[in-house]
Amino acid sequence: MTGTQLGEQRTAAGWARAMRVVATAEVLLLLVQAATAGQLLEGVASARTLHGAGAIPVAVFAVAELVVAAVVWRRGRGPAWPVWASGVLVVLVFVQAMLGGMGNRAVHVPLGVGVVVLSSVLAAWAWRASTVDTPGR
Repeated sequence: MTGTQLGEQRTAAGWARAMRVVATAEVLLLLVQAATAGQLLEGVASARTLHGAGAIPVAVFAVAELVVAAVVWRRGRGPAWPVWASGVLVVLVFVQAMLGGMGNRAVHVPLGVGVVVLSSVLAAWAWRASTVDTPGR
């Protein structure tokens, strides 16, 4: 293996680790959102502030996940579908925040379940051993 190939392999592995971190953080943030949503449905008034504020880091990490997935795809030779899935996640998270702000629980709650499922699929993919097709493997 040449020095260039070794450098490419290290870079690809680094981006794969970044994907794991970002995808895992997104799932954890969404679990906090689910917990505060449950508190909201139970009538805990303070949960409204926490749930609303939680939408910001969820959106930030969704965008970060999209960027990292694109880099893994382009530089790390990963598959393209996580880029598309991350893009859908970004759109759904922003729609979710908008619907929540409008108080539309009828769509907000089931869409939240879909967001958690999609985010979990991306995190599971990120943790698979073959996330990135590194050179020499």
